Amino acid sequence: MISRYQFWLLAMVLGSGICAGYSQPNDFLLVQQHWFETRTAHFDIYSCGEPREVNRLAGRLEQFCEAYSMLAGTQAVASPPVVVMAFPDHESLKPLLPLYNGQPGNLSGFFVHGSDENLIVLALPGGDESAPGMEVIFHEYAHLLFRRNDLIWPLWLKEGMAEIYSKFETTGYGVQIARPIDHHLRLLAQEQLMPLHELFAVTHDSPQYNESSRQGIFYAESWLLTHFLMAGDNPYYKARFGQYSTLLLAGQSPEQAFTNAMGTTLPVVEGELRRYLRRGIFKPIEWQLPATVSATIYANTRTLTPVEIYFRLGDELLRIDRADAAESYFAQAKKLAPASPLPHEGLGLLAAQRGQHNEALRELAEALQRGSTSFLVHYTYAREKYRLTADSQDRYAPLNNQDAAGIRNELQQSLTLMPNFGPAHELFGFFEMVQGENLAAAEQHLQLAIQLEPENPSYLLTLAQAQLRGQDSTAARRTLAPLLLPNVDPKLRAQAAEMLQEIGRNPPAR
Repeated sequence: MISRYQFWLLAMVLGSGICAGYSQPNDFLLVQQHWFETRTAHFDIYSCGEPREVNRLAGRLEQFCEAYSMLAGTQAVASPPVVVMAFPDHESLKPLLPLYNGQPGNLSGFFVHGSDENLIVLALPGGDESAPGMEVIFHEYAHLLFRRNDLIWPLWLKEGMAEIYSKFETTGYGVQIARPIDHHLRLLAQEQLMPLHELFAVTHDSPQYNESSRQGIFYAESWLLTHFLMAGDNPYYKARFGQYSTLLLAGQSPEQAFTNAMGTTLPVVEGELRRYLRRGIFKPIEWQLPATVSATIYANTRTLTPVEIYFRLGDELLRIDRADAAESYFAQAKKLAPASPLPHEGLGLLAAQRGQHNEALRELAEALQRGSTSFLVHYTYAREKYRLTADSQDRYAPLNNQDAAGIRNELQQSLTLMPNFGPAHELFGFFEMVQGENLAAAEQHLQLAIQLEPENPSYLLTLAQAQLRGQDSTAARRTLAPLLLPNVDPKLRAQAAEMLQEIGRNPPAR
């Protein structure tokens, strides 16, 4: 039997102390509004706001996406659909916000990254295209676009780059980023800079990142340092900044790679950074694009049915871990349209998130019988069905032909509907590895999953297992090597090291 180091669970991530139950949909005022879907090349926007504002929002988002794709070229990574929930104003957004201490968080917009769907939630900015809500969205969307570097970049650079891109503007063939951020400059004028060795040591678990009283200076200084290296007045640093990622990829620590790339010490750069801040001139970065991104955005618009409205609002709540509120919307949708697959989709995904595997299978089967065309439903149904075949230690054995065909068929259906769905490729690869009948297909699925989701290094462990099953220890070592980098999650790094030690003790025959 094969032990799964880390079975994929859908990531519904938002780090704000969640407390269910704030706004149960008693009056469903939002549902009574006229909701419509506006679909563009890269975004599905759902709104009950002013259509002109929705079209303006769609244009801004498409410009950002298209501009980045032109600049990144082959470095761009395909991503799952981006769903946008655009509310008319902040007041109407409140019932759908994440909760902190039982109350809606003080957010003008937020972004939830998922492997099946990326969710943007915001209040429409009205006529102000530079409203804070758009800066938040551009910041978070930049994290998605830069996820190829997630394994190697230290936290200061991830946040610094996202802040640089949060100030995005475009006109015709020109793109501008890195304009000054006033609230960072105000804070930097009031507080002392962190020593760079402390800035470089900040991780997701550090107080500087998680404590609100200290979070501001971390973000502000990360923006300042990134701006200095990308757009500052020291041409030597600007020319050498690109080497930083190369040295990180080679396995050097963030501080070591930085001093080697810049050819100097952290204290010297720290002094230069203070001088740059005192100088107070922060020029934006401008690029010329090979084509205009200000052309007309083509969009299809249609009115949502009531059951679709309930489902969309419930799905948004589900993705911010407000399960009880989401369940109320799904239950109401079920009363309204019992023949529709959508309520069963929502209730099935909710049960899966709660770990209620049998209930999830029952609801998802109902959704499929009612004609669901959701790639996520097919995938989750296969995942839940397969999970029930594992033993108490999460070990899997080959299934008989009939059961294996059922799992395989659901995964194939999911990928037919969404070919670039990384988790389905990863699960398909693991499944074929366990079955042992087509190891080449297993590796092919796993390689594609890694390409689609470079921000999920756990997939490398699964690929290494498949390579070992195929008696290729050389390939397995090569696959595991990136997991030994200093920025990798310690638990994942320990698992990779353990696998490498096991290969050393018991090398597969070749």
